[in-house]
Amino acid sequence: MRQMKRITVALGSILLLTFGSAMAVLAEEPSSAPASVQSTTSLPNKSGTFPANVSVNGISLEGMTLEEANTAVSIEADRLLERNMHLSYSDQALDQSLTSLGIVWANPNVVNDLSSYVSRGNFIVRYKSMKELEQGPVEKSIELSGDIEQIKSVISPALEAASASARDASITRENGQFVITPEQTGIRYDADAAASSILNQALDLTAESINYTAEAIITEPNIKSDLFSHFSNTPLGSSTTAFLASDSNRSENIHRSSEGVNGNLFMPGEEISALKMFGDVTEENGYKPAGTYLDGAVIDDIGGGICQTSSTLYNAVLWSELQVTKRNPHSMAVDYLPPSMDAMVSYKAGYDFTFVNNTEYPIYIEAYCSPVGANGYANLTINIYGAETRPANRSIEYRSEVLLWEYPGTLFDFVEDSSMKLGFGDYSEKEATVVNVHPHIKSKLYKDVKIDGQVTETIEINSLDEYRFSTGTIRHAPDVNVDVSVDDSGRAVEVKLEFLDGTPVTNVAPGWSQAQMDAFNSRMRSLCAAKGVTWPY
Repeated sequence: MRQMKRITVALGSILLLTFGSAMAVLAEEPSSAPASVQSTTSLPNKSGTFPANVSVNGISLEGMTLEEANTAVSIEADRLLERNMHLSYSDQALDQSLTSLGIVWANPNVVNDLSSYVSRGNFIVRYKSMKELEQGPVEKSIELSGDIEQIKSVISPALEAASASARDASITRENGQFVITPEQTGIRYDADAAASSILNQALDLTAESINYTAEAIITEPNIKSDLFSHFSNTPLGSSTTAFLASDSNRSENIHRSSEGVNGNLFMPGEEISALKMFGDVTEENGYKPAGTYLDGAVIDDIGGGICQTSSTLYNAVLWSELQVTKRNPHSMAVDYLPPSMDAMVSYKAGYDFTFVNNTEYPIYIEAYCSPVGANGYANLTINIYGAETRPANRSIEYRSEVLLWEYPGTLFDFVEDSSMKLGFGDYSEKEATVVNVHPHIKSKLYKDVKIDGQVTETIEINSLDEYRFSTGTIRHAPDVNVDVSVDDSGRAVEVKLEFLDGTPVTNVAPGWSQAQMDAFNSRMRSLCAAKGVTWPY
């Protein structure tokens, strides 16, 4: 019995010693450090393998070391990233791998995060891992990530190259003929929608490939060629006025404003502004100072002469029978059109000339200036083209009816100009009208509509226009007298030029005898000397 007690005591000592050693080990190990902070490099990873029921993306890690598991999962991640993206658009296609689209492996440490299952290190960490497996299999997934903007940067160039902006059909006149440029249908692709779908498919790890068909978004042009199919080479309406080319600034303003009018196309129902076509009437935009009307006087101002362009346009509009929406007469009558057939414009005063294309087809406006003729004048012509729908047996005429025409008491003021030629010469060398006399006029405009040459309707266009009168100004050489008078019609002023002695002005010496010539020169020397100038003969 004593021997058995000794054996029992000894066994108890051994158990106590063993338990004590275990407790000592437990006391040395941390009791609450989470697995997430364990350093996998401090654990004997290669000495252990994964147990059953641990997998990543369906790949069982059972029996694999940490290194083997990392290799297997990396191969799978590479396979997912090398999946093909096939983008179809129009009759073209773009193929790219996901890596080229900026798709990346978002959790490359997914295997290392499971290292506790192969560690022979921390007892508590191993214990917790084993307890998790008792609850069920541990399944982790490979995670991919990407950016829509990065995908767009890859696919957008291809989609844009296959896109085209909608372009309206256009029409121009070249060498007296219309040239039509056909319309173009617009096509584009929604890169945002494509990139979003591609990204969603790429993040779906079950998809074997990524496919997207970009649907074409079609934009139809507003103006198509068939709108011009009925265009006539004969203008709907046309007007031509003359201007003195030697008045260089005014001539330049007419050229500049007519260039703004030329080539404009307007659709049915569209309202057209003369001032908008002219552009900014400034020196920076090519306009010059020239004579213009202001409060019954003629002054120099930027753009003087553009009213001749607007008035010529007004007459082309009248003959085209388009709808006039805004028109104002000049303050004084013009000499290039009958009363009530002018249209004044002014940026400063806020006057514009506007009209509407009230036809069912587009209209095209052509404007050009002719070369200077032998008389020193050039012509401004404005044509309005479109589809002629008016009956062939119908015609129109315009009548300017003058109710009052009276000149001021003083027709002209005369200014001697010592720079002008003395002696024989042309009228143009001896006299120049600086400002024409303007009569006081009241007038109306009527349109007569004719069918087969017979007037069937008379329409009052402008009820009453009133123009102010003003005295003109004439410059002349010191050796001549200028006489002006109203002709028998009462509608025109005659200018008569004579030398100081009453002899008619000619450009060469008359066929007089020497005695007659001597007498003439003697008279003129005396008369000129009295005015402080020297007769040249």
